[in-house]
Amino acid sequence: MVEKSDCRKLTAEAGDLQALNRPAENAELWDFVRSWLRRFQKTDGDKATERFVCLWAAVLAWAAKGAPDLGRTQDEIYLAHCLARDQKLAERFANLYKIDKDFRKKIDRFIASAPVFQAAWLQRNAISDWDTVQERSAFIARALEKIHDESDARFFAPACSLVHQQANEKIPVDWPHVFSIIAQVRGNLFHGGRNYKNSGERQFLEPAMAILWEVWRFELPAGLLLSRVSWLRALLRSGFMAQEIDGRISLAEETEGNKRFLQKLLAAGHFGTLKNNVFLPSESYVEESYWLRTVDSSHGSAEMGKADDLAIMDTCMAGLVRWLNQLGIGTELSCDGHGEKRPYFITVDEESARLASWLLNFKVPQFNQSGKTVKYAGAGPNPSATKPADRLKKMLDAAEWLAKNRDDLKIMVASMRRVSAPKTPPKPEPAVTKEQNPKIK
Repeated sequence: MVEKSDCRKLTAEAGDLQALNRPAENAELWDFVRSWLRRFQKTDGDKATERFVCLWAAVLAWAAKGAPDLGRTQDEIYLAHCLARDQKLAERFANLYKIDKDFRKKIDRFIASAPVFQAAWLQRNAISDWDTVQERSAFIARALEKIHDESDARFFAPACSLVHQQANEKIPVDWPHVFSIIAQVRGNLFHGGRNYKNSGERQFLEPAMAILWEVWRFELPAGLLLSRVSWLRALLRSGFMAQEIDGRISLAEETEGNKRFLQKLLAAGHFGTLKNNVFLPSESYVEESYWLRTVDSSHGSAEMGKADDLAIMDTCMAGLVRWLNQLGIGTELSCDGHGEKRPYFITVDEESARLASWLLNFKVPQFNQSGKTVKYAGAGPNPSATKPADRLKKMLDAAEWLAKNRDDLKIMVASMRRVSAPKTPPKPEPAVTKEQNPKIK
């Protein structure tokens, strides 16, 4: 949370609010939010203005239901300050910044170009638009020369930018400062004047929308976010030996090393705790992409560790490999492709590779086997067009299928190993013709 007195103006309207109320059971609210999110997701990607308006409407509606002062739910500045002050959003922002390098790069670029100015104020002061091929710092210096007194701080965001600049400080990288920029970008959509479509300040539109969506979407209930899964599914898909017993998730069968790795993940993502081999999640469901990013950021070196050590396996291949090992199919090496190449794994021998390929192609042919190597080949009418994200999801889906059917599949694998390969019949002797074997006279 913001500490400096000059920074408190970013959340001043929210008073001593710690967190918004989470309206989880409000069906009317979620129906309204769903309608806006459908427009947000279906609108063409190049129509950034329309998409931002839809997302902002959904977020503000959610904030209005959770704000403590019901008499100010029509006050957009008040709601924006409540959103900026919400501790849960701030913690999620900080966690994403810590575990997701792409998110971190996006934020660093976003805040390095601050402050963002009110487009209408720039026009009134005859300040020409920022030419994006020029240094942003020169444009900022030129605009700040027009600031006359402290009240002018409302024309740029964060409102404390000038104070930080005068103190030779960087703008803090936290949720209140970043959200204040997002709110200013939103304000420019409606109050920027006719020339806003050509303004350099518009360059903030796409990243502002992406950041807001990335932080806020975890508030949506499971029915509105298809990638949200139960914790049992998430753990199985990542290779953890988890099972549900009396309504609780037990990891009693897991190795000590993997339980330590899980505790590391739970702490990094603030997902819950592991106590006496029982996982106690903070929420019943988890946004899988967030979970996987946490796993990805917590890996150790693959140079050391045991074959069942999840901490050394690639994020989207760990589950598949772990469950193959549990079925009796040993592996030596695996790679999920890292978004560039096709996922593959190498087994301990060629027979194991044939069995693994046979199992994984049980429902749909999608893996190729060559020697000891099994590689994902794709599925559907055009396998080569499979996107990297879809390939990784297939690895998780395969892991879940193996995990849920592991008892029966283990019996099948053992039976197949006992079945001898059919012997190849001897080749018949070539027929001898008269020309080839002439009679001796």
